[in-house]
Amino acid sequence: MLGSLVRHDIDIAFWPLSYGLPSIKDLVRSLALAAALWPRADPAPALLPPKGDLCVPIANQTWVTPSQVRQCFGSFSFNTTLRNNLVDVVSKTLNFHTSVTYSLKQPAPFDEINVDIQAELARIRKSTYSSDFALHQDLSRTVKLLKDGHAGYINYCYDSLFVTYLPFPVVPLGQDIYIAPEAYDIAVSTFGADEVAKWEKLAGIKFSKYSGAKIILLDGRDPWKAVDDNAAVTGSYETHATRQNRFFSSYQAGTWTYRMGDFASQSLPIKDSVTLIVQPTGQLLPEVITVPYRSRFGSSSIPFTDSKSLWANNCVARSDTNGASYYAPPSIQEADDEPPRPRFQEPVTPIVNGRRVPVSAIVEDGPTTDIDLPTRLQPSLPLVNGTGAMKFYLLDDNVTGVLALGSFSGDYSGLFSGLPAGLAALKAKGATRLLVDVSNNGGGYICVASWLHRLLAGPNPGTIPQPGFDTKVRVNDLNQAIVKKIISTGIDTEYEMLYNPEQHAYANSTGYFPAGYDWLDPPVTTTINGRVDKFSQKLGNDCNPFSLEPPAEKYFDLANIAILGTGSCASSCSIFSINMVAHYGIKSVVYGGKPGVQQQYAGIVGGQSINYVTVDSEIKTVDLKQHALAPPDFITDSYQGITFRLGFSIKNPAQMEEFTSHPAQFQIPLTTKTVNNPVALWKDVASKVFKK
Repeated sequence: MLGSLVRHDIDIAFWPLSYGLPSIKDLVRSLALAAALWPRADPAPALLPPKGDLCVPIANQTWVTPSQVRQCFGSFSFNTTLRNNLVDVVSKTLNFHTSVTYSLKQPAPFDEINVDIQAELARIRKSTYSSDFALHQDLSRTVKLLKDGHAGYINYCYDSLFVTYLPFPVVPLGQDIYIAPEAYDIAVSTFGADEVAKWEKLAGIKFSKYSGAKIILLDGRDPWKAVDDNAAVTGSYETHATRQNRFFSSYQAGTWTYRMGDFASQSLPIKDSVTLIVQPTGQLLPEVITVPYRSRFGSSSIPFTDSKSLWANNCVARSDTNGASYYAPPSIQEADDEPPRPRFQEPVTPIVNGRRVPVSAIVEDGPTTDIDLPTRLQPSLPLVNGTGAMKFYLLDDNVTGVLALGSFSGDYSGLFSGLPAGLAALKAKGATRLLVDVSNNGGGYICVASWLHRLLAGPNPGTIPQPGFDTKVRVNDLNQAIVKKIISTGIDTEYEMLYNPEQHAYANSTGYFPAGYDWLDPPVTTTINGRVDKFSQKLGNDCNPFSLEPPAEKYFDLANIAILGTGSCASSCSIFSINMVAHYGIKSVVYGGKPGVQQQYAGIVGGQSINYVTVDSEIKTVDLKQHALAPPDFITDSYQGITFRLGFSIKNPAQMEEFTSHPAQFQIPLTTKTVNNPVALWKDVASKVFKK
């Protein structure tokens, strides 16, 4: 017999020498059969909770098994009052979501968007479930059918209360999928050497051996099938290609944080283990390994001792869960004595030049990123300028400048002053071309995106009078009533309210609406996918005048600018990128992804995003909470986002930019040298997209 291949718990001698030496294909086929027949190792048994409380075993624990978390979550009984409340809030909030009728059906590459969300919510309202957690899973998956990261739904009782990890983030290299070369470094730096050692003992393998290993089969299937399965159920991005890429690990530009990817980091404890057939680096024979997922208590979760305290600390609505009147007397306003919990969007934005700054930002469809890119992979180039998610570098060719921009959020005035300062510093050092790395840029301030557009493009018809595009909002009886109340009462003296006419501009930014202008009446009636819907007139960009005087000339020749990322460029990032590409033909680059699949350089677009809290605050400020269309207060600590404004297409103004294809001009595969290595990637991209 040929020497045995080891599965780490059973030795298998499977190839008679009389057959000749086996090929790799033969070995893989045999391993796949063996993996299917071998008994799976039993997961670690859950502790028996005292008095049947299934949350006690995971209380005050940092690490537990996913099955223990599921048992705890599943112990919360289904309750019709909670179901009805959740459905009512989500359903009535989505009445303000401008994309609802568009989401009934879309052509390729958006053809996976085909959901009647209100019909689905009505179904849930009539359904019963085995537990409250089962209800949450159905509601969460249903909202994700919109494939719109602005319309994210989160229940902080369950989502990321425990984050479920695998120590093997994966990456696409050419046609194949590999365990990331930096996987072991990430595991040790993030979870600690002692915890990794415990994990290795559970798995019966040494994790360091498998960094960079090729994955041949994942749970008995082609690993790309697992990628597609994940893309089918995740939300956030509209095209399948971009959702595929979320499976893989990646970095966020500027912050140099590390996203482990959907395979290795999950907000719900759904999976217990994974069985892989892998070929380790430098090894001829493949191996079968089974690695357990483990669940770690979330960084923003509140400790508990049992199911009752878990519910009280993490599940019940908090002072910031629901909205509040902007002008309520201090005696009526709720005392904010609770420590803030991280939210997926900024519920309150600054007021600049007498108007609230509009935001377009994604509601992340997974755990928040709090992992650092390994130091050896972070840029070692001297920092030319910048801070936070905005950093400027000069490559060692001394002509290629890099703006690493991982977000349009943060210090608003700092971003406004820092962008021209950094661009000028690059130019002063001799840079004649620019790479804008927007990897995992989830958006932020729309006016910062418009400002960067103006800085790079200079004064031209694409930036004057507005460096953005026209938008519209959805109209219903309630928001029409809000506008009328604002006008009749004059209540919004501090310009807090989103529906205040003075917050919005006429199409093409030809001036702002006057105080008494009823801008939602009459609505524009439009038939979309066979359904009649109502929208506002066209609205212009709200960013003029800029808070700083823009330069008279652009910094770089437009032919010498390229925008690169993984396709996870969302919201304000998409608004910036699309304007640059559509108006001026700026080079667009997506790296990684599945070969042969057309990548999109822009993810979701929108035009402005808000959330339930904002809608609820508007309603309460004008005392319309009893209106038939007003959503009730959340009973649970939950969140619902929406696309408030939807942008019109730049090239085809009769269409919406959200549902316009944005194919990348360049698709560059990753290599072992460039994967999650920003400087090596920048050099590779520059060599391929810029003429010498």
